[in-house]
Amino acid sequence: MNDHPLNHIFMPESVAVIGASNDTAKFGGRILENLMRFGFKGKLFPINPKETRIQGLYSFPDITAVPDPVDLAIITTPGAFVLPAVKACAEKGVKGVEILSAGFREAGESGEKLESELIDLAQKTGMRIVGPNCFGIYCPAGGLTLLPGVDFSRESGSAGFISQSGGGACDIVNMGQGRGVRFSVLVSYGNGSDVDVVDLLRYFEQDENTRVVGAYLEGVKDGASFFKALKACAAKKPVVIHKGGLTEQGRRGTIGHTGSMAGSRKTWEAAVKSAGATAAGDIKDLSDCMMAFCLLDEFSGKGAGVLAGGGLRCVEALDAASVHGFEIPVLDPETIDMMKKLLPPSGGAAGNPADLANPGMPPAVMIPIMEAMAGKDNIDFLVLYQLLFYVLSTFTREEGKNPGFNPENFEFHRKIVPAAREIFQRTRKPLVVVIPEISSDPDHLPVEEGKLKARKFYTDHGIPCFESGGQAFSVLRRVADYYLSRDRRNS
Repeated sequence: MNDHPLNHIFMPESVAVIGASNDTAKFGGRILENLMRFGFKGKLFPINPKETRIQGLYSFPDITAVPDPVDLAIITTPGAFVLPAVKACAEKGVKGVEILSAGFREAGESGEKLESELIDLAQKTGMRIVGPNCFGIYCPAGGLTLLPGVDFSRESGSAGFISQSGGGACDIVNMGQGRGVRFSVLVSYGNGSDVDVVDLLRYFEQDENTRVVGAYLEGVKDGASFFKALKACAAKKPVVIHKGGLTEQGRRGTIGHTGSMAGSRKTWEAAVKSAGATAAGDIKDLSDCMMAFCLLDEFSGKGAGVLAGGGLRCVEALDAASVHGFEIPVLDPETIDMMKKLLPPSGGAAGNPADLANPGMPPAVMIPIMEAMAGKDNIDFLVLYQLLFYVLSTFTREEGKNPGFNPENFEFHRKIVPAAREIFQRTRKPLVVVIPEISSDPDHLPVEEGKLKARKFYTDHGIPCFESGGQAFSVLRRVADYYLSRDRRNS
C-alpha cells in the first residue's frame, strides 16, 4: 500500500459499522453481513447502543468506546443521527467515514444545511468523508464491498471507477464480471460532500494498480479543478466518462438524485475531448469501452480483417468500419485462392470480409483464414462474428435426442482462443469477437447461457466481445483515438 491518504480508507485494517444490526434487511445489518461474507480480514466493530452482540460480534455503544484505532467508519443511521456520529468519529481519530444515509443536499434546504455542517467538520478535522447518499467503496484488495455487493468478484483488477450513483456502480461491476473487467477500487460517492471526482481522479492518476479509469457523473462542483484533474489523469491512462443529465429533463433528475447541477451537452463534450478523455453514451457503452481499454492495451489499428457467417454481417462490418474510420482492405489473389479451398463451393465468399457461409463453420476453417489475414501488413486487427444463437440452438436440440452428440464440437471458442493468442504473440494483432444479440424468446434461455459462457471465456482470455458490429467499431474507434492522441501529445 502506498502512502496516499485515501488508501487508509480503501484498504483499512479496521472498520466500524455505526448503526449495525442483527436484522440484515436493514442497511446496518446488511453491510456488516456483506463485509463478513465478502472476506474482510481486518477488525470489525459493530456500533449500536441497544445491542451487546451483533451477528456474532461484540457490539459497542459508541465508536469512542472501541479500544482499538479505527481506520474507516461506515454510517448507516437515519440522516438526523449522522452528524453526531461523524463528530464522534472525529473525536475518536477515525481516518475516514462512509455515509450510506440519505436525506442531505438532494432532499432540499434542510438537508443542504446538514451537509454543509459535514463539510465544515471534514475541513476542520482532516477526516475524509465518502458520501452521503452513496453505496460506498468496493475494493477487493481491501476486503470492502458496496452495500448490495456481496457477490462481486473477490479478484482485484486494473480498472478504477468513480460513480455518483450507487445503482450505477453495481451495474458496472456486474457488467464487468462477464467482460473481463476487474476493479482495483470503485467508489460510489453520492453527493460528494468531501471526497469527490477531483480527489478520485487524482488518486487514480498516481495509483500503480489502476490502468483504466471509468466514471458516471451527474455534476461537478468546481469545473476548473475537475478539468485539470481529468487532463492530468488522461495523460497517463485512459479515462472513460458517461455524463448523466445532459438534457433538460435529465438535469431535473440529477437534482433529485444527488443534488447535482448538470452543465450543457456542448460544454461537457468539449471539456472531455480537450482533456484527452473518452466519452461514453450510456452505461452499456461505458462498460464496453472499459472492457476494450482493459483488454486492448495500446490499440491503435487502422485496417481490419473480418470473418463472418452470412452476407448481412459482412455488409454490417463494412458499413460500421466505414462510419468509424476503419479500413477493410482488399486481399491479394493468392490469399483469396487459399480461402476458396477452405470454404464451401457455394454460399461463402473468399475475401475481406470473408463470408464463412454458415454460422457453424468449424475452427479448422476459421483459424487458417485468421492466420492469413494477420499476415498482411495492411491488416492490424481481426474481427470475428460468431452467430452462436444458431450454433447453440442446434446444440440444445441435438443434446437431448442424440446420445453420441459431443458438445465440445460446438465450443468453438476453446479452439479459437489459443489460436488467437498465438497469432497476437507473433504479430501483435488482436482478435475482437462479435456475438450478435438475436434471441428474444424466454424458451431460448439455455442458448443465452451458452452465449454468456462463451463471451466470458473470450474476455477472460483477453479477447473483447461485443453484441453488434456497430458497437465494436464504435468502441474501437475511441480506443484507437485515445492512444493516437496521447502519443501525439507526448511526442
